[in-house]
Amino acid sequence: MQTPVFLDHLPDISTVTGRKPERYRLTRNKALSELLLDDTAHWHERSNCPACGGSIAKSRNFSRAYLPFQRCGGCNSIYAARVPAQQELDRLRLEQTAVKDPEAEQDREFEFISLLNWISLTEARSGCRLERVLDYRFCSQAPGFEEATGRLSHNRDWQFLPLESAADGGIGKLTRSLRDLAPKAVLVQAEMDRVADPAQLLRTLRENVAEGTIVFIGTSCSDGLEYEILGVDSPSFIPLDRLNIFSVKGFELLAQSLGYTVLEASTPGRRDAVLLEQYFNSAENAKIPFWSSFFQDADKDRLRDLQILLQRSLKSGVMRFVLKT
Repeated sequence: MQTPVFLDHLPDISTVTGRKPERYRLTRNKALSELLLDDTAHWHERSNCPACGGSIAKSRNFSRAYLPFQRCGGCNSIYAARVPAQQELDRLRLEQTAVKDPEAEQDREFEFISLLNWISLTEARSGCRLERVLDYRFCSQAPGFEEATGRLSHNRDWQFLPLESAADGGIGKLTRSLRDLAPKAVLVQAEMDRVADPAQLLRTLRENVAEGTIVFIGTSCSDGLEYEILGVDSPSFIPLDRLNIFSVKGFELLAQSLGYTVLEASTPGRRDAVLLEQYFNSAENAKIPFWSSFFQDADKDRLRDLQILLQRSLKSGVMRFVLKT
């Protein structure tokens, strides 16, 4: 299994702590509050870790925005102890994405290029041409992705399966699309965090594509220094978007239990260092040995060196997996 490092520039802290991301967090938390107050909403209680299957009794519990969470004592994954039905989650996301953001395409350009480069690099390493890619839902949350893939993907055939509300949580349409399109690769970016049943999604993918299909997974990583230090205080921890935060070990166990071969694991996150710098330079009484003085005295070079170290050691807050069916 390869664990490559993706080196690039550190982001501006405003992309995480500015007014725009703050409004997004407030909107999602408001939606969660309304869902918690809705007596007709359907919820599923979890008794086991969705990653390694460990008993909830062996996990540590905490809460965020009145939603109970667990950190697995076996694999270190973080997960909501109860989750809404997938159709409820999809409905709430559709309501939010209905408000168009004219700056979305510009904001996502860097992410588009990073994803396209990732797929091209995997092509070169695997020696197989991934000429048809199915994007599962990412185009819905990143409106500029369709245009960017046409301009930057080197004539690769991209098929898009946008977010839609369905009684079965969209699994039926996904099954039909996989069988009809027969993609060589499937991109599942930022979906594993927010699905009610991640194992069902991975199982549906595996059962409806040809052997040797490549599946690209992008998700949050509970092993990241951001989550280890800040925990629920991390600005990235938005409950409706973080129902599952897998560890590297936990996601690898889940994928292998479903019959996938893990080709690559990496944590190419870019925000851990700047997030922690912001925290230790603004929080009152932030007296954590070593880290407080480290970030208070850090310049850009030190922050970049730390981010590179986190990427190399699989300790960044964003995780990527390449799986083969």
